[in-house]
Amino acid sequence: MQLAGIFRKISWVDLNKSPTQDLSGDAFGWGLSLSSNLKFGQKDTGRFEVVYGDGVQNYMNDAPVDIGVKNNPGNPVTPIKGVALPVLGIVAFLDHNWSDKFSTAIGYSMLNIENSNAQKPSDFHQGHYALTNLLYHPVPSVTIGSEFQWGRRVNFSDGFNDNDYRIQFSFKYDWKKGFEF
Repeated sequence: MQLAGIFRKISWVDLNKSPTQDLSGDAFGWGLSLSSNLKFGQKDTGRFEVVYGDGVQNYMNDAPVDIGVKNNPGNPVTPIKGVALPVLGIVAFLDHNWSDKFSTAIGYSMLNIENSNAQKPSDFHQGHYALTNLLYHPVPSVTIGSEFQWGRRVNFSDGFNDNDYRIQFSFKYDWKKGFEF
């Protein structure tokens, strides 16, 4: 089991030098990650992770921005403020070895951002991703396989959500290992 954390200061400068408004600011970002690999017998390994924090989206593959815009009513100098957005990410995968020559991975991940009240309705809110594959390892330095992937995006508040499907075929040669028979 592994626990990781981050704490950081995020700052921005308003380059539109207006005498009546100043949108400069800063926020603190923090996050915790708990991950583990668990062996389920000789042929199966589970890979799990949970991430939670504010303003750490930059460290995740699919997340967009760390800072969102929040309304600040009644303040003409700073009518909006930047705030670190809360984020939750989960990952669960299972790697299975059918034999010395065949393996499979199957898994799911989700990313959820708690959007601020002044973000655009079309901004990213939630993403889902799942895959399964079948890989063939004819020799230790070569991997050939196919994979089915599914992804889903949900926007903040405009009602848009969509699924995406992909099948890919891959070939990998590991130059470090050479051809070992």
